[in-house]
Amino acid sequence: MRICCLLLICVGCGDVKVSNNTDSPKVAIGATTPSSVNPAQASVASVSISALNNINTDVEIAPWSFAGKSGRIMASRHYLIRSNIRYERVMDRLPILLEHAVFRYQTSFGLLPEPKAILDTFVLGDRNQWLAKTRQVLPRQAEALGSIGRGGFAINGTGYLYYIDWAGRDRDTFAIAVHEGWHQYVQSTFQESIPSWLDEGVATYMEGLRFRPADDNPAFRPWDNWERRRRLRDLARSGRLIPLEELLDRPVQSFIGGRRNDELLGYYAQVWALALLLADQEGPYRAGFEQMLQDAAKGRFRRTVMNHPAVISRGGRSRNAHLGRWGAIAYFGDLEELKAAYKEKIRGLTS
Repeated sequence: MRICCLLLICVGCGDVKVSNNTDSPKVAIGATTPSSVNPAQASVASVSISALNNINTDVEIAPWSFAGKSGRIMASRHYLIRSNIRYERVMDRLPILLEHAVFRYQTSFGLLPEPKAILDTFVLGDRNQWLAKTRQVLPRQAEALGSIGRGGFAINGTGYLYYIDWAGRDRDTFAIAVHEGWHQYVQSTFQESIPSWLDEGVATYMEGLRFRPADDNPAFRPWDNWERRRRLRDLARSGRLIPLEELLDRPVQSFIGGRRNDELLGYYAQVWALALLLADQEGPYRAGFEQMLQDAAKGRFRRTVMNHPAVISRGGRSRNAHLGRWGAIAYFGDLEELKAAYKEKIRGLTS
């Protein structure tokens, strides 16, 4: 049983959320032009307006309550969302957001399969409700999950989140929803599990989004993630970046702990940068990145890695190790070249 969680520290408080963002203020970082902010923007595949308009966001609504707080069940094409957030506008946007998100999960890296089941999602009104639900679902792990701070987790294709914004805002809550939504999608759809760095890297890649005022639909912008960028810059400037080999080999759970989960926040920031590098449409790793996800979805990932000549020659088959590093070697080639490209990507994102 694999639990995926997301960590984010909110503005103005020391709490850590289980959603993938850092503890920086929600402030724009200079201009937002592609040349000054966004070395990845031009490399992201665009989606036609007609394709976005064809996303089915029809919703059926019924009453629902939890812990004495009334809310609603919202059934859309791919999701069954239970929410009792007090802000109607936030609840109205949730099924729109998540249907656009699942379309993005399926189309951002080639064509990935449809979810095999409806994705159940709880978006509760506050932390106390979420803790109560966590104790119901995972009584043995509830204390550990609660100690992480504010946020959510996904298990067996179901997401458990809560409202972490204030005064009707939605940016951080929606970042959690699409991050955990990716984990839900993988858990319910892929025939094989994927390495932590890949799973969390794509999940953080999905976090950057804004609702467009013109049509009230979400626009996904993976580079537009100030929290991850801020944390990455702090790590780079202080010389505390996690070495790539360690990033590839260690599961995300091993980074949980320590003061305010600083190492976990750094991990999220670095796998976000790695995903931006590998997903670059104009870069040398894009084809391998897509193939890795395609193979995992179809149950061919482990076999491909274990039978790759470079993995065999390095003794990867005999070590029974985490597949993270071996997967990178099998799909992206020379690890030293990848390290150099990754270092350059971080430089570009933090300069």
